[in-house]
Amino acid sequence: MEETKIDKLRNELIKLREERSKIIFEKGMAAGENKDLRENFAYDYWFEKECQVTGRIARVREMIHDLSKKDKSPKSTHKRPANSEKVRGDYSPHKWL
Repeated sequence: MEETKIDKLRNELIKLREERSKIIFEKGMAAGENKDLRENFAYDYWFEKECQVTGRIARVREMIHDLSKKDKSPKSTHKRPANSEKVRGDYSPHKWL
């Protein structure tokens, strides 16, 4: 059976998640070695690696979503009734804004 693009991306996603869990473990070990994280080069290195892998995971998930979206045909288009009214009311911002 031939592997599709989505299957390849899903396998890559699994590998990236495993890699990220190892990186998080190493980052935790580096944080435990030197409690002052401002001067901990090893922690900074593993933090950057985690950010890179997290970005790659997000990109692969987006690619999977785009490919799966193309495969599905639109079932029905739901249209609003022409005479629908918008909800109007007073806007009160949150207390911290």
